[in-house]
Amino acid sequence: MELLERAARKRREAEAILDDLRLFEKWRRFGRPVLVGAVSFDLAVAPDIDMEVYCPELRIEHGFQVLAECALHPRIVAAQFLNALSTPDKALYWQLRYHADDGTNWKIDMWSAPEDYCLPRGENFVQPMKESLTDETRQAILGLKEARADGRLPEVLSIDLYRAVLDGGVRTPDQMQHWLQSNRTGALTDWRPGKIS
Repeated sequence: MELLERAARKRREAEAILDDLRLFEKWRRFGRPVLVGAVSFDLAVAPDIDMEVYCPELRIEHGFQVLAECALHPRIVAAQFLNALSTPDKALYWQLRYHADDGTNWKIDMWSAPEDYCLPRGENFVQPMKESLTDETRQAILGLKEARADGRLPEVLSIDLYRAVLDGGVRTPDQMQHWLQSNRTGALTDWRPGKIS
């Protein structure tokens, strides 16, 4: 259960950072912020937080206003912007780096997109993941993520780890290596647990 406890601790730390920055409050002026990614379903290993913000009017200056306000916080050590509207992501990317009390540098990834965004959304992934995960599959995913972090697995996308465990029955790094040989990975996908392909 140590893996589960570490992930739960990571989630609590992430929530404290979001509260400290009042990040949801700042984004709500311009859209609908949603916590997505590993923290949202207790699968965090790396110190990363992922958010999506769906905006009735997508404007670059709104994101810069959020970044500028956050940059005044003493724990923010870096901020970044990328206009990815002309890329396959078709959204605006924002990043903050937060230096925590214990010396950990957290990365906060935020994507802002139009409310009618038609590409796969992280927000549509959160509930199916929560409903599909058991302690056993959660531990398997966390173990694979730790194997990836320490170099026992290649840099595969987390969603591919989820697919391997929930659809492919993978439980160990060796099984994951075998799964990678016969499955396409690294692609933008609308896969969700239990979805019929």
